[in-house]
This record gives sequence, structure tokens and C-alpha cells, in this order.
Amino acid sequence: MDQLENRYANALLELSEENGTLKEDVAQVARVRDALSERDVEQFLIHPHIANAKKQALLKTTFADQVSEQLMGLLFLMFDKQREQAIIPALNAFIDAANQKLGIVEARVVSAKELTEQELSHIHSILKKRLNKTVPIQTVVDPDVLGGFYILVDGQVFDGTLRTELLRMKERLKRGGAMDASKS
Repeated sequence: MDQLENRYANALLELSEENGTLKEDVAQVARVRDALSERDVEQFLIHPHIANAKKQALLKTTFADQVSEQLMGLLFLMFDKQREQAIIPALNAFIDAANQKLGIVEARVVSAKELTEQELSHIHSILKKRLNKTVPIQTVVDPDVLGGFYILVDGQVFDGTLRTELLRMKERLKRGGAMDASKS
């Protein structure tokens, strides 16, 4: 199914580039993706016994004057071709491809507690310098993180959590302890 999703994403990408609306379309697609990802909405859209006309009417009323004709056309086409389950993955593929063209990489910072603006600014400047790209940051508070934070960016994980630091310390102590025993 990846090829199918990429075909839809690439078609929208080409239209966006031709129209010179790539940056605006990324924002629109992200809004649509987030709205359609709601569990109830997604269940409605993929339900096989709900007519396409009702699904399209929902999109029209929800996104009237908020999204481009090309995006609405893509969504309607996917309904007509009964590709409802490919909509969210295709929108994600578009966002990824468009961000790559725009030199943007999204980062997700997961922390034990809410980070301050100063901490986020510091993380942002380090990521921007290290990746040489624009880096919008999404923050998530996860109480399962003992302390510190980790960053998910461009398929990589930068882990600065307390748990990871404790594991590293434990490994160093094991290696150091084994070396001290052999010296005796």
C-alpha cells in the first residue's frame, strides 16, 4: 500500500509545487490529517456502508474555505476509488516529502514534565545547528519518563532521560568493577 499512498502524496506535491503553494498546503494537510485522525471521524470515513456523498459532505462542511481545491479534490478522488484507509498515510507521506523539499524536519520532545521556553529554545537551537534545517518542535509530557527528555527527529532518537543515564552508569560501573577485580 506504500506505493499507492506515495502516488497520491506525489500527485498533491506536484500540484502544490506548480501552484507555488507548498508551504501553505503543508499546513492545510496537517490540519486535515489531524482532524481526520480523530477516532470517531476515522471510523465514519472508512465505514463501507456510508455513502461517499455523506463522507464528502462532511469534508465540505468541516473544511469549507479552509483547504485548497486540489486537496479537497484529492480527498474526493480517494473516496471515489475506495481508498479511505490510505488517506491518513498519504497525507503523512505528503507532509514528509514537502517538509524535505522545504528543508524542514519535525522534532518531538518527550519529557517527564513540561519544559520551559528557555529549555525548548535551547533544544531548538541545538537541533537547528546540528541538522542544518528548520526544526518545528512538538512537545509531549509523558509521566512514564523518570526525568529528563528524549527527542525523536528524522528517524533518530536522542535520549537524555534519567533512565538511560542510569543504565549507562550501571554499564560503566560493571566494566569498571570487572577491570578492578582483574587488577587484584
